[in-house]
Amino acid sequence: MAVYLTDEARSELRAAQRQLDRHTDLANDGRCPVCDLDGPCPLKRAALRVFVRYGRLPGRRPGATHPQLVGLRRDGGAEFWFGRRSSDGGPDA
Repeated sequence: MAVYLTDEARSELRAAQRQLDRHTDLANDGRCPVCDLDGPCPLKRAALRVFVRYGRLPGRRPGATHPQLVGLRRDGGAEFWFGRRSSDGGPDA
């Protein structure tokens, strides 16, 4: 069943999608990269409410949560399964 959306509704959904793209929680610590708040920030919750109002699902962007950052510390040091990275780039023995 197709549901017609007005131009205004489509515009709201596009704006909400842009907001979600910016305020996607990072996979490594669950904080918003823009607001630096734990969990879903207020702006992300507001954008999600727009999608609920129109019965739509937000688009997903692969890699948006930056899964490659899982295991990295906030001070720039990296944690590895077999120890910390040494100054030459290899794991410490």
